[in-house]
Amino acid sequence: MKQIFLKSAAAALAVCALGLAAGISPASAGILTYDFTIDNCTGGCGAANYGTVTLTDILGGGVTVNVSLLNGAGLIDTGALSKHSLLFNLAGNPAITLTGLPSLWTYTGPTSITPGGGFGTFNYIVDCNAACDASNPWTAPLNFSITTPSITTASFLDGGTEVDAYFVADISNVAAGGSTGRIGASYIGTPSTDVPEPVTLSVFAAGLAGAAALRRRKLRTA
Repeated sequence: MKQIFLKSAAAALAVCALGLAAGISPASAGILTYDFTIDNCTGGCGAANYGTVTLTDILGGGVTVNVSLLNGAGLIDTGALSKHSLLFNLAGNPAITLTGLPSLWTYTGPTSITPGGGFGTFNYIVDCNAACDASNPWTAPLNFSITTPSITTASFLDGGTEVDAYFVADISNVAAGGSTGRIGASYIGTPSTDVPEPVTLSVFAAGLAGAAALRRRKLRTA
């Protein structure tokens, strides 16, 4: 009777583990990447690709944002009307909590602003107020988090025109003569990365161990 019970338990563990591995979605961190390849920079700001925006879901709600420019380009804030360091949209224009901006950077939103250049209308503004001008652009990566639980990587929208710009930045490139202008980032498609939960892995391991023990018992009694 005991042997039958052990066999049944091991088999159940194995089936359970395989079911978890194959049929239940693990906890995941969605990652989306956008390329700054839409050029509206008068006079030229160097060579595109100008950089990327990478969005990563925060487990439990929210998104981290990483803006990394390339080839000498940097974010600026000229103070001119409708020209801002970074613009983006969120579905439904919710009030959000934004954290982690560098010192002297500011966030405004939700609002409504049309930057020109055919990019559309945007509702969230992130600005560099640390003397980021054409001769002194912000070239370091810009990182911040939106910690509002209802926001995910899927919440970001383009500006609503044919150019498909999800993010718009005002940049300068000192190496290219300090030309300034706006660039847009469109979606390039990076698949979501699934991260299995520890409990899923432990149950799977237990199932495999049970199946192995059952096989060894059979070999000994054969």
